[in-house]
Amino acid sequence: MTSDMKRVVPLEPSSCDRWTKVVGVCAAACGLCVWYAATLSVAAQSPPQPAARAAVPGSSRTIWSGAYSAPQAKRGELSANSKCTKCHEVDLAGGQDGPSLVGPDVLGAWTSLTLGDLFDRVNTTMPADAPRSLGLLETADILAYMLSLNKCPAGEKELSPDMVALSEIRITRQPPE
Repeated sequence: MTSDMKRVVPLEPSSCDRWTKVVGVCAAACGLCVWYAATLSVAAQSPPQPAARAAVPGSSRTIWSGAYSAPQAKRGELSANSKCTKCHEVDLAGGQDGPSLVGPDVLGAWTSLTLGDLFDRVNTTMPADAPRSLGLLETADILAYMLSLNKCPAGEKELSPDMVALSEIRITRQPPE
């Protein structure tokens, strides 16, 4: 070996290098979590699109056909006051953390879908801070209350939590003529 040539010794990774990698991985994981939470938030505020089921062909029953009972809507109001108002406000007209559940625009967004679609959405994603914590009957009661706030007429029978029956009730913006 000549005097001009120096021996190159590979350096061991320092603890500083390891910390840089750890911080980088943690930052990437945090960024992924924030992106995922934002994606869930947007998805929870918009009605389902192409994957939604259409009403059973030939079914003429709509939300305007007396799909729920008045006593059921009263029970739904009690449940909504404890489970829904923290995001959707007391009148369910929407707040900072949740969209409106009342009005023609809401019904318009769900038009051509069924109460089965809406029931499934509420039951599996609400409340936002405790998804899937609503029971089937409680979900049906809350939907009955939502229908009453949207001025859909009450009927004699309660809204059933049965998905087959719910899938036969179409959501429309206005009563059929």
